[in-house]
Amino acid sequence: VAALLEVWPDAAKEKDRYQSTPLHLSCYKRTPLEVTAALLECWPEAVKEKGNFGRTPLQMACLYEASLEVKFLLLNTWLSYKENRTKSAIMSFLWDDFVFTGDVKILFFHPFALCNNDAD
Repeated sequence: VAALLEVWPDAAKEKDRYQSTPLHLSCYKRTPLEVTAALLECWPEAVKEKGNFGRTPLQMACLYEASLEVKFLLLNTWLSYKENRTKSAIMSFLWDDFVFTGDVKILFFHPFALCNNDAD
């Protein structure tokens, strides 16, 4: 993947018919951390893109049980954008059919705790 992105960096910005980016698909397929890191290095803003039913790559990673390292990298990248550090943005991770389990609960504990103590 890194070799492809080196010669065709805009490949990271391509979308399929479902508006999924390569980062979405990487999270869905639970690829290794190195693949996710290469895609984020090429196009960090991809972490904010919504595809597959309005879900971000981080939501896809949580839903399809990507590794904790991948979820941590995605969360850190997502939180690096100021607009994602608001109560409404952080709370957007709660949706009706999503169940927080195991490492996802731990990963989101602090951002959600901050939300409960601060307004937008």
